[in-house]
Amino acid sequence: MTDMLEITDLSVSFPGSGGKIPAVRDVSLSLAHGECLAIVGESGCGKSVVAQSVMGLLPFGTEVLGRISYQGQDLLHLAERELESIRGQEIGMVFQSPERALNPVMKIGKQLVMPQVIHGLCSETDAKLRAEGVLRGLGLDAGRVMDAYPWMCSGGMCQRIVFAAVSLLHPNLVIADEPTKGLDAANVTDLEAMLSTVTAGNRTGLLLITHDMDVASRLSNRIAVMYCGMIVEEGETREVLTSPKHPYTRGLLGSLPKNGFVPIPGISPALTDLPEGCVFHPRCPHAGERCRTAVPDLKDGVRCHKC
Repeated sequence: MTDMLEITDLSVSFPGSGGKIPAVRDVSLSLAHGECLAIVGESGCGKSVVAQSVMGLLPFGTEVLGRISYQGQDLLHLAERELESIRGQEIGMVFQSPERALNPVMKIGKQLVMPQVIHGLCSETDAKLRAEGVLRGLGLDAGRVMDAYPWMCSGGMCQRIVFAAVSLLHPNLVIADEPTKGLDAANVTDLEAMLSTVTAGNRTGLLLITHDMDVASRLSNRIAVMYCGMIVEEGETREVLTSPKHPYTRGLLGSLPKNGFVPIPGISPALTDLPEGCVFHPRCPHAGERCRTAVPDLKDGVRCHKC
């Protein structure tokens, strides 16, 4: 498998009243065709910002440094019109709140048909038939859904509809940003089944953004663990989950219900007041003097001095 997406030294800062707010720092990741990479971590760690950076959906005034290479093109240096031609047809996104990703005053059928026509995939008649077929394949009443508005559908239905919209364009890369958030167990199972079809055939890559380690364990080939805007551990999913090297990863796994719900001591620092040295050292049981003064490099898949 060759890499379709390469993120190199990505740093993202938002403007704030007291200066720049560092949301992502020196993130480097890669994703191959047919692979699922999960970025995991608690809320506010920067994982969704990475996804928004790839899609070019960051707010005006955001400072973005580094390189995001997709199929050899640096997405950070493309004009908006060039990005628009890539979004949807080549890179699709399943958003965190599916009902907000749909136009509330436009019928679902039109929202599924028009992108296919705009991207030149087929005629409007064929686009309608394709949309109905995909909806039926997802267990939905195609005729009723095509004629409905998003506000008439449940959260689980909206998630299926958004997935249908993405899959109809046959993108090379799918980004799923917290796709299971707010869903009940049955809908989570259904969504996992849908997402597992994305990488079938080794053509499409899946970048999964999630706080749910169980979902990541079932869907991903590799996991990257984020804390305070930085990747602290990255590796094969099985290895990271069974033999975690970074103390934050160990704490994250220990806090799962099946592992006793043991909380990590302390709280995550504000992005406006990050500690010097290793960002995890105030909460780390193994922290030494070097951890308090020097930022560790990401070496052999882990960012720490001796943990």
